[in-house]
Amino acid sequence: MRRRKSMAAAAVSGFAVAGLAVIPFANANANESRSPATAEAVSVSSAAVGTVVLPTGDRVTMASNGVTGIEPAAGREDVHFLALTRPSGDRIVVPSDKVEAIRSGEEDARRYNVTQLLEGGHTDAAAVPAAELDGRDYDSLVPAGGEVSAAADTQKLTIAIADTSGAVPDGNLIGAYNAATGEEGYFSFDEQGVATAELPQGEYLVFGEIWNEAADGSSTELVMGITAVTLANKPVKTEFNGADASPVTVEVDQPDAVVDSAILGVGFQGASEVEGTGSGITGFPGPDTDVYVLPEPEMPEGPLLDFIYQPMLSSPAGAAEPYLYNLAFGEIGGYPEDLSFYVSDDELAVEKTTYNSFGTDLSGTTCDSGNPTGSVNGGWCLEIPTDAPSTRTDYRSAGPEVEWSGYNEFGVFNDEGTMLDGFADTYTGAVLETGDTAVTKGHGLFGAGAPEMILAGGDTASATTYLYPAVGYNDENVKLVGYSGTAELSLNGEVLGGFDGTASALVVDAALTEAGRYTLTTETTRGTDTVPFGTSNTSAWSFDLDPNALADGEESRPSLPVVAMRSDGVESGYAAAAEPLDISLDLAVARHAAPVIAESMTFQVSYDDGASWTEVPLDFDGCTATATLEHPEGAEFASTRFTATDDAGTEVEQTTIRSFGLK
Repeated sequence: MRRRKSMAAAAVSGFAVAGLAVIPFANANANESRSPATAEAVSVSSAAVGTVVLPTGDRVTMASNGVTGIEPAAGREDVHFLALTRPSGDRIVVPSDKVEAIRSGEEDARRYNVTQLLEGGHTDAAAVPAAELDGRDYDSLVPAGGEVSAAADTQKLTIAIADTSGAVPDGNLIGAYNAATGEEGYFSFDEQGVATAELPQGEYLVFGEIWNEAADGSSTELVMGITAVTLANKPVKTEFNGADASPVTVEVDQPDAVVDSAILGVGFQGASEVEGTGSGITGFPGPDTDVYVLPEPEMPEGPLLDFIYQPMLSSPAGAAEPYLYNLAFGEIGGYPEDLSFYVSDDELAVEKTTYNSFGTDLSGTTCDSGNPTGSVNGGWCLEIPTDAPSTRTDYRSAGPEVEWSGYNEFGVFNDEGTMLDGFADTYTGAVLETGDTAVTKGHGLFGAGAPEMILAGGDTASATTYLYPAVGYNDENVKLVGYSGTAELSLNGEVLGGFDGTASALVVDAALTEAGRYTLTTETTRGTDTVPFGTSNTSAWSFDLDPNALADGEESRPSLPVVAMRSDGVESGYAAAAEPLDISLDLAVARHAAPVIAESMTFQVSYDDGASWTEVPLDFDGCTATATLEHPEGAEFASTRFTATDDAGTEVEQTTIRSFGLK
């Protein structure tokens, strides 16, 4: 017998909240991009990567691939969230039980702006001094936008809201979107569930959500939807009525599957905005909330409806063979005809997934976000507690219509949820095939990480560079965390910027005034409590750069390569000591930098933690290289040293002590 479960949303994405009876429209700049329509996750600033603990104790993680994960604090698993993405790129996450406190001024909205907190180096939102919070004025939950002058011809719009039983709901977030201009604003409702605003005449999409809560604050019912209205020469009254809505359900083959959560997005891609961007509502449903969607509206010319549904169901607690369903359904241009979703196991990628550690048992999380049909509501996920090592079966939607991005992290965390020591892995744009397969995460074979330099033009150009001391590129993107060290950027012997401290990424800021041959160096060390590899690392780059070639406000991502190692013979960081190890080598660059080609390369290996080095013969084909290592008897670790020159003349030298182990 298959089991049908009703899901309910717990988050909102892509728009602002205003505590005014009249809609204060923000200035929606058509040149500012929101969430992209492609399955690739939103690009985020490296300064906005990390974990923030909200004043409520809920944990929000922004990964380097743009995926944002939410982990409710203990005892708050049924509290839903408003997750807002602004045109500026700010991601604001507000638990629903704090919305009214922020609207009334009792809570400071700036403590929920995750992007701004991370860019300020903050991980504990409650502990940040007020003077160090975002300096902008806030309009309720979001930074205030520019005021838009009212048109000469305006009209009154009145909206009445009701839940599925016809009563006024406990909470609401309802906005209006001008289909011609892309401007949007948000209503404040009275105790009877009615709001009125006077708006410029035109075509509008009224969109949002209403919800009910139990006495303990848990969400019990949520209705999402969109309705279209035309404001002309007469006042208009419309309803956001849950009695008209249809339930959203999911059915799977495993008879004992238990609903964990889901992601449900009902929105639209706006023709007046950058191609592939839009607004809408994204929800994270909990196990005890019923969710509904209003009937599909007749859309005005231009905007396209955007629907995404990603339910998650798992095996019962303590199952001998744990599993997780992570499914993704979606449609652009309308809603699916049937909101009662069912998919057979035969249509899914059935992955027996092993999460490796690198020698020490660790706790952590996994977070996987499936994006069907290029939805603008993608890029969010709910973190799943996971141990390393562990194994579970993951049932996921397959086929080219769904692309997956995500992250996992395992290690030691402080009270604010920041990883102090361990490792994190990210991936982007994965397409899965149907059928059974074995998947392993955590291979190892560590070397230098490719620096991410962001060069900005101006009267005085500036460069911000993020350096990752040890990264595994062996069919993964694993970064080791827990380093202390130094880094410097210099020109003609003059140090322009530096870093000295402990961080997951070493950050070097510098002002650049002239063209020349620049040098970037770094030296780091880490302990062996969680990972015995990458204990000491040095890297140096020499490259040509003309910062004055950029126009004011223009950005570029220079390519600073590293030699990346890959081998099928390494697992959990270890290779067989008694067998030769075949290694392939190529040049890797940061995600948004242009690819480069190697023109020369050398390789040395050490089996005594760098006390002595041996040259390794390379089979270099003018682009990539291969090598075979035969390990001496009794060796426990192999260290690596590389030099390379790319086709732009950039030179790199890198040394990693304990790149991998031997057993």
